Amino acid sequence: MRVSFVLVVLVVIAVIDAASVRAQPAPAPAPADPAPARPAPADPAPADPAYGEPLADPIDQSPGDETSPPADEFGPLLMIELIHVTGNTATQTELIRRALPIQAGDVVRATDKRLRVARFKVLALGFFRDVTLVMNKGSARGQVILEVHVVERGTFVLNRLWFGTTSVSPYWLGADVGERNLLGLGVNLGGGFIYAESNGDIEGARDQWAGEVRLAASSIRGTRWGAGAAFTLVHGSETYRVAGTSGNPTQAESRAFPYRRFGWRAGTSYDVSALTRISASFRAEAITATLPVAPTQELADGRIVALDLHLDPGTSRVITTTFGLDRDTRPDPILPHAGGHLAIGAEIGTVVFGGDYQFATLFGKYEHYWPLVDERHAFGIKLGGGVVIGDAPRFDRIHIADVDRMLTPRALGLVLSSAAPLDILGTRAGKPIYGDLGGSASIEYAVQLFRGKGKKRVYGGDLFFGAGVWGLAETADLRARDTSIWNALPIDLYVDAGVRVDTDVGVFELTIANALGRLR
Repeated sequence: MRVSFVLVVLVVIAVIDAASVRAQPAPAPAPADPAPARPAPADPAPADPAYGEPLADPIDQSPGDETSPPADEFGPLLMIELIHVTGNTATQTELIRRALPIQAGDVVRATDKRLRVARFKVLALGFFRDVTLVMNKGSARGQVILEVHVVERGTFVLNRLWFGTTSVSPYWLGADVGERNLLGLGVNLGGGFIYAESNGDIEGARDQWAGEVRLAASSIRGTRWGAGAAFTLVHGSETYRVAGTSGNPTQAESRAFPYRRFGWRAGTSYDVSALTRISASFRAEAITATLPVAPTQELADGRIVALDLHLDPGTSRVITTTFGLDRDTRPDPILPHAGGHLAIGAEIGTVVFGGDYQFATLFGKYEHYWPLVDERHAFGIKLGGGVVIGDAPRFDRIHIADVDRMLTPRALGLVLSSAAPLDILGTRAGKPIYGDLGGSASIEYAVQLFRGKGKKRVYGGDLFFGAGVWGLAETADLRARDTSIWNALPIDLYVDAGVRVDTDVGVFELTIANALGRLR
């Protein structure tokens, strides 16, 4: 019943999002720099494009919707004589040509939907800050030359930078980097590594480290199919509480157990349209954990209860299959001011193929932005959450930092802090660290600070303010309670504010939540 409700909510959101795109295509964002100048025509251009002269304006660059019936097309028939790609220095021209839904020799009208989505097909590669399409006159009447002008952005990026200090880890340091366009071939090669020193006063704790290597291609030989693979190795030490229920646990109230994880995942994706992608993947992982015998926790009233660490002792295996849906209508996904993004993922763990855990997870997130005040301001909503059913291993369950951004997030699977969330609402004191039902809902207001030309490797910056509510619970705790509903609710508030800066090497956030997550 719970899964059905979550599915219905996500489907309704997807329908609303798709309907808003069809009814009002998301307006194009203010360009990061002035649009590139179009080459002057060889001769004065008469008004009628049928005579092979350039169009008065660039092609309509709203995304449209490939899944809806095509709009009535009008205007003279034009044959694309040639396609010229300009502005690219690191990306191979053929890679851009393969991303276009039209080719030389195609006959189109000025309102052809393929022209409307061509810009988004190229932007979806992730290698460019801006793409402009212009039709210039051809060599004969009724023929045109389509010019695709791209503005490249840096493809070597810093995806994550980990550093901070907590009571569990006196310090940790690491980074995740990637080359999104290896040798101009459209191949994404990336990886990360993190090291965290342990607190020697916590019994069972040890130094932690983790590494990952990834390889992916969003388009295989210009088709709608993509593929990717990743390998991950984790040498960890997980902390759990043996006494008390509220507040930050002391060293005497904490224990830790060592574990090791090695796994790989491989999958494929398919572009249903310029804005929608589906995916499927297979994952295999081996876990070796040295667990305590019959772990327990002493509650505030002196009672001793058994602890479930959600892991099998010794060596166990996780075998899963994942299916995903991603639809992104944001013209600028890095500093969004319009459009929406919907992502849904379902993972099924089975014992049929040799796994030791039988479970299923369903996670989804949705965000939508509405431009305000000449598109320099934006109001957005963000929803996210999920549910875990069955015997899921500890690492596949929902961690409290997954729903509360004011806590230290997991890094490559490592838990680096045992801090309790801030008690703002005065609800349930002993909120769980792991749960099988959780999510968050927040609103955000963003103000455009600047948009640069990228000459100094800085493309733009936004000031934003956000607030919302989050919750995390174990299903068993929701069925039975010995206090008022309000005091039993495992929910609280989330607030954040700061600056996001888009640079040549990635997006940097200087925010309240970011600072708290490195110190608590």
